[in-house]
Amino acid sequence: MNIGAAEIEVLVRVIPLAIGASFTPSLLGLQLLSTSSPKWIRRSIAVASGSGIAFLLACILLTAGFASLPHPAPHSPDIIGGFIWSLAAVVLAGVTVWLFLPHPDLAKKAEQGLTKRITRANTVTFFAFAFALSIKDITSFAMLVPAIHDVTAAQIPWWLQLPTIVLIYVIAMVPVLLPPLWRAIRGEKGNVQLTRLFRYTMDHQFKILGVISALFAIYCFIIAIGPKEFALVNW
Repeated sequence: MNIGAAEIEVLVRVIPLAIGASFTPSLLGLQLLSTSSPKWIRRSIAVASGSGIAFLLACILLTAGFASLPHPAPHSPDIIGGFIWSLAAVVLAGVTVWLFLPHPDLAKKAEQGLTKRITRANTVTFFAFAFALSIKDITSFAMLVPAIHDVTAAQIPWWLQLPTIVLIYVIAMVPVLLPPLWRAIRGEKGNVQLTRLFRYTMDHQFKILGVISALFAIYCFIIAIGPKEFALVNW
């Protein structure tokens, strides 16, 4: 397989995971809350920085760790990759089950905890809260781990692996990048729209995350049993 075809194949496999990792209702809610507040520029930068540093550290550590693993032989199943994709599927399936169990008061408590801490918070608190939410984001990491492993295990040179990982990182950061950009472009009209989006996100956060987790649990399982990993089936 030539380099161009290998890179396209990697992108097709990992870009869906990067998109899935970007669906983080709690982090999006925090950025929407900060972007619709009076000191929105300073606060939204703090949220984006806190989340960005957390995900950047994770991407660096994962890339360094996976790059040290032995690469599968060309045209041979990637057993390590199979285990990683399988583990991601199991984690996401578990999260899905938990999210769809009845939690009548938990969503309201989560929103109240978010708004209570943030209402009078300073810029450092916004940064720290975003960092903490990002580090504890199980579903995002369950998708970033197989994505980054897939890139480092691919038969492509490092100068293509690096921008691919950067692309994964940028896509995962969309929830904290788009709201301030939207507010900057739309002004007060954008603020009204962001407030409505915050309300919708908080009211449906478990359903949103549950559906995303379910879809990507299936996706990771399909990849795990496919010809590139355990090779149990040949699509």
